[in-house]
Amino acid sequence: MNHYQTFYDLHHREQPLLIGNAWNAKSAQIIEKAGFDAIATSSGAIADSLGYKDGENIPFSEMRYIVERIKSVSSIPVSVDMERGYSDDLKLVVENIQKMLDMGVAGINLEDNQGEEIYLKKLYVIRNFLQQTNQQLFINARTDVFLQKLPDPLETVIIRAGLYKDAGADGLFVTGVQDTGTIREIVSAVSLPVNVVGVSQISSVQLLADCGVKRISMAGILYSAGYKKIDNLVLAVKGEDSLAGLY
Repeated sequence: MNHYQTFYDLHHREQPLLIGNAWNAKSAQIIEKAGFDAIATSSGAIADSLGYKDGENIPFSEMRYIVERIKSVSSIPVSVDMERGYSDDLKLVVENIQKMLDMGVAGINLEDNQGEEIYLKKLYVIRNFLQQTNQQLFINARTDVFLQKLPDPLETVIIRAGLYKDAGADGLFVTGVQDTGTIREIVSAVSLPVNVVGVSQISSVQLLADCGVKRISMAGILYSAGYKKIDNLVLAVKGEDSLAGLY
């Protein structure tokens, strides 16, 4: 079974896919060694680790190199946070997708924060390209309606979910949701596997499973938590004038 099919099946089992978000080869190795079934990249974590702000400020070539290094040390499916596709030129978007496919990536996230019109164009072009070239890629349609505080967010997410499925999306990633009631309403109203971030208010895997969620992401939270510990360590070394805290 290829990584795409494995990754697809992980979204259609009873227990949700708890996915580890990596930002370099070492973090990917740690995630796989811990027993996770799949790895996802975090665009924000990768960008921050290289000194860039999130939001496609990192050159695509540098992001691609990090993905290449992650793939080189991973034996489980890898999904890549493609942000907005790293271009609004549909031809370049497809070229970027092909570069991910050439590395053996199993899936991508694609953000709709520019609005559904251009987003649907990108989805249609990517899906048509995959069909024409007989290639497979799990497309996780990320909708930022709640993050952007758009009017009638629940209704808008449900409408977009239907449009995105028709355009070729395989999953729906809803960001900015922090209550189980809203999550249950989304899950019951859409047919795509629903992905959310396990934020502090809803961090229990079983709780999210009970809501019907099929994929749980860490986003950049693992990265931030790890570097917070490093920050505390170096402050202690400096403040105590001792390396004892490192041992």
